[in-house]
Formats: sequence, C-alpha cells, structure tokens
Amino acid sequence: MEMASNKHQSLVQLGGALVGFLGIVFGWVHGHIDNPYARYGWFAVSMLLVHTALNLFLTLGILKRSSRAQCMYRTLGGLQVLFAYIGMVIGIITYLNLCSQGHLGQCISHFARGSALLMGAMFILVAMRLFGAIVVELRRPIEFYISVIMITVGLIGTFTEHNFFQSSGTDEWSHKDLQHTLIGVSWFAGGLLGLLMTWHSHPRYRTPVPAIIFIATGISMIIHQQDLAMSSRTHFMFGASLVCLGVSFICEITLLASGFVKDREQPAPFQYLPVFFMCASGLFLMGSNRDMVLFLINSQVDVGTYSLLLLSLCFVTMFYFNALVDFYFALAGPPEPKYRPLDDCEVSGRHSHSSQTSTLHSEQDLSSANLA
Repeated sequence: MEMASNKHQSLVQLGGALVGFLGIVFGWVHGHIDNPYARYGWFAVSMLLVHTALNLFLTLGILKRSSRAQCMYRTLGGLQVLFAYIGMVIGIITYLNLCSQGHLGQCISHFARGSALLMGAMFILVAMRLFGAIVVELRRPIEFYISVIMITVGLIGTFTEHNFFQSSGTDEWSHKDLQHTLIGVSWFAGGLLGLLMTWHSHPRYRTPVPAIIFIATGISMIIHQQDLAMSSRTHFMFGASLVCLGVSFICEITLLASGFVKDREQPAPFQYLPVFFMCASGLFLMGSNRDMVLFLINSQVDVGTYSLLLLSLCFVTMFYFNALVDFYFALAGPPEPKYRPLDDCEVSGRHSHSSQTSTLHSEQDLSSANLA
C-alpha cells in the first residue's frame, strides 16, 4: 500500500498548525490557559509544528536525502492521530469537569478501556475497507489484534478500578470493585488465550474466544447493579452492546468459515455489524463513568436520550473514517487484493488427498481378499 499525498499537502498542514496555534492564543487571551486541556494543547501544537517543519524541509528538498528525517516524519504523522484523539478526550473531560469528583481511577479506567475499543473498531474498519473481507495483508486473523486490545484493556481495568490513584479514600472492596477488577482479569486471561490460538493462524482461520468474552462481560454488565438507577441503566446499554458485538462476531466467523465470503474487493455487509457494535461499546463504556452519570442526573437527561446521543456519535465516527478511506482511494486508488479464493487450492488438495487415501485402502483390501 503506497503513501497518498497531494501537491498542496504542505500548505494544508501549515494552515492546520496555524489554526491550532491561534486556538492556544485565544485561550490565553481569555484567561482559560490554566487547565489540563490547555497544558496538553501546548504539547500537541508543539508536535504539530515539528511535524509541519519536517514536511516543509522535505518538500523544499532540504532533507530529501535523509532517511532518518523521512522516518521521523512518518512516525509523527501516525502519532498525530493519537495526539488529536487524546486532545479531544481531555477537552471533553475539562469542559464537563469530569474526573475531578473523587473518582479519578474509575474515570481513567472507563475512558482508557472505551478508547481502546473505539480504536480497535476503527482499525478493523479501515483494514477491511483497504484490504477486503479477508485481510490477508495483516498476516494474522482479526482476533489476534482484538486479543492484544483485550490484554491492554484487562490490565488497565485490573489495576485502576479499586483505589489505584487513592481517589476513594478507603481500602474497602465493594461488589463493584470486585466485579470490575475480575472483568479485567478475565479479559487479560481470555486475551492471552486468543493471542495464543491466532499466533500462527492464517487470517481466514479465526477463533471465537474474544466473542465469548464479549458475551460473558455483556451479560455481567446487564445484571450489574449500581447504587444509582441511571448508572445501572447506562451499564445495561453497555452490556447489551457487548452481547450484540459477541453474537455478530460469532455469526461473521461462521459465515466466513462456511465459504460464504470468498475473494471480494469489499467486505460483506454483515461484517460492518461487529465494527459498529464495538464502536458503540467503547462509547457507552466511556459515557458510563461516575461523574458523567452525575452530570446526566443534574441535567435531567434520561438514558434513552443519552443512548441516542451516543449512537449518533457512533454513526458520525464511522462516517468520518469511511470518508477518510474514500479520500485515500481518491488520491492513491484502491489497493489490489492479494489473497486467493477461500477454497480453490486447499479444498481441491484435501479432496485429492482423501481420494488417494481411499483408493489405497481399497487396493489393500482387495489384495488381502485375494490372499485369503
């Protein structure tokens, strides 16, 4: 897959850097510079200016022969996506005054795990759009990368749910602490199993282990009880989206294994369902932290309205990433698929091997009958 570029990309990036710098200046003029979002903004804009300067030097030919500068430019370009997302999350936290009511560990856990699910969904979406229904270019099944995300999420959930940042002021374990911590342990253990089962597997041969963990976690969240009714309902929506995610993954694996999806340039329509439910699960998880629930109660927003808002945000996110892929296709053209049909060589080889084996067995039986 080639890098897509345009002759005006240096000017566009320079304009984006200037807009970011003007945002910092306006915040400083209005006296809103002393908050986490503004402090992170200086770092993000500094990285953007460095990336823009490298782009200008490479475009003008000053560092054209430097492979180290080109590698640094591509690395910073990839990290800009992560920096921009972290900036948006910190901006929402700062604007709504979240993670500051004595629930810092729980808030960080929700946002970190939800972000991991959201990024995993967008990774699968972009991979399917670029490489087709069976992403052979990834060299391993989709569940391998999902297992990596589950290991990360499990570690974060295990060590951040109970008094990790000394935010609750007590060492007593509640039923919520026990359940959320054990969910982190189960995700870590299941992620290790999925990682092992897909380590040497072909992208066509997938495993249902992550789907089983999604379903089990979703059921536990559906029956999970909180001290606030609003919190229980938001956790119910998160659990329902996880169950739908697990069921859709199992259906996708079954249809792929049955040969329903073969050599296609675009993924089948049902393959977008796991991506959507994974994106929705991440948003529901981020939106069900304690401070956000208290904000909804004070704003008199019910769970139905809040769920529709998060689903709308999920649709907008998928629209944005699909538009980015279409924009890439417009610049560089779609990459040609490099995988072969699902059962052309393998199934014929198995049939020929089985026919040879049956012929050999019949000849042996005939010779033994003649001797008798």
